[in-house]
Amino acid sequence: MSKKINEISDYVGVFCLGALTLSLFVLSIMFIIKSFINIYRRLKGVKIDRMTPCTTCRRSISNTAIICPYCGEHYGKMNGLGDSIIICFLFGVGLFVVGIASLTESVEWFEQTYMN
Repeated sequence: MSKKINEISDYVGVFCLGALTLSLFVLSIMFIIKSFINIYRRLKGVKIDRMTPCTTCRRSISNTAIICPYCGEHYGKMNGLGDSIIICFLFGVGLFVVGIASLTESVEWFEQTYMN
């Protein structure tokens, strides 16, 4: 019974590492694509709208506002980082490097577990 449980936990571990590695690569590709979209917008001269309507009172507020100054609606996060070329590119490259490290570790673990 113990051997069967160990086999199942090994299969679950391999699946989890694979899913983690795949998600890291997908996120890195998404951030790199977002950085190229931002570069394209800057080259074409597309202005990123700095003002947006509040979802509650519909007054014009800043894109990076955490709380609406008119009605107090809480947004909870800043939206400006997604429009930065450097931040998106650094996140993309960083996640790609972490994905490569995760892939090499999972391959080594897989070889030690199943090849011996």
